[in-house]
Amino acid sequence: MMRPETPAALRLLALHAFPLDGRLWGLVSAAAASGQLGEGVAVSAPDFRGRGKSGLSAEKVHGMPLLSKDGAALLRPDEPFVVMGMSMGGYVALELIARLGPELRPRLRGLVLCDSRANADDEAGKAKRAATAEAIEKDGMEPLLSAMLPQFLAPSSRGGALEQLIRTMFLATPPATAAADQRGMAERADRFDVLGTLAVPFLAAVGEDDPLTPPSASEAMVEAAGNAPYVELLTLPGAHMAPLEHPEEFLPKLRAFLDRCR
Repeated sequence: MMRPETPAALRLLALHAFPLDGRLWGLVSAAAASGQLGEGVAVSAPDFRGRGKSGLSAEKVHGMPLLSKDGAALLRPDEPFVVMGMSMGGYVALELIARLGPELRPRLRGLVLCDSRANADDEAGKAKRAATAEAIEKDGMEPLLSAMLPQFLAPSSRGGALEQLIRTMFLATPPATAAADQRGMAERADRFDVLGTLAVPFLAAVGEDDPLTPPSASEAMVEAAGNAPYVELLTLPGAHMAPLEHPEEFLPKLRAFLDRCR
């Protein structure tokens, strides 16, 4: 993960889902580069450790504190920033905000969580993640891709460029890295405390047919963030990748939200 070289009017730190990489946010990065997200918005969409261009080695367990520390290294105390995360990236975003130090916290301007949740796994969820990690190490990524792709994308979104991108990212992720992600998500903390004390605008976006982090999970986060200065729930058609399945709806909403965050 490389540090940005020049300050931006507003930095959008975009954190990707499991078991993908920073290419997930290509549409958002392109929108920022063309000015669609407002003047001076710059996107940092790092690869989490153990994959892609991160330059950081995989560990046995990718705990949310570890990944949030990696992500925070991209932030600078001389520029305002918004944190955005999808699915696992949302867990990392909440942990990052919980751990912001006095040099960065005054620069936080907003939080966007896409198809994510704030609660920790219960015992059944932890056991399922442990079994998934073992299966990945034993059988590789192909079986997991076959199982998860129908959960990631609604039928209307299958067969196109987004599906091909997800397949490419999925299979580019080393099995050991994906297994470490699963173990890290299993031990994550409940972070409703972050939402309860949030002092910046909050946007939660979710697919109406998301089977992994359903709308009820986003509704609970919005309710918990009732003390924030602005809170919005955006429900989109689609499944677990809803903001990317429907960028024509998501990007204008993101633009309006970032304008508010300024």
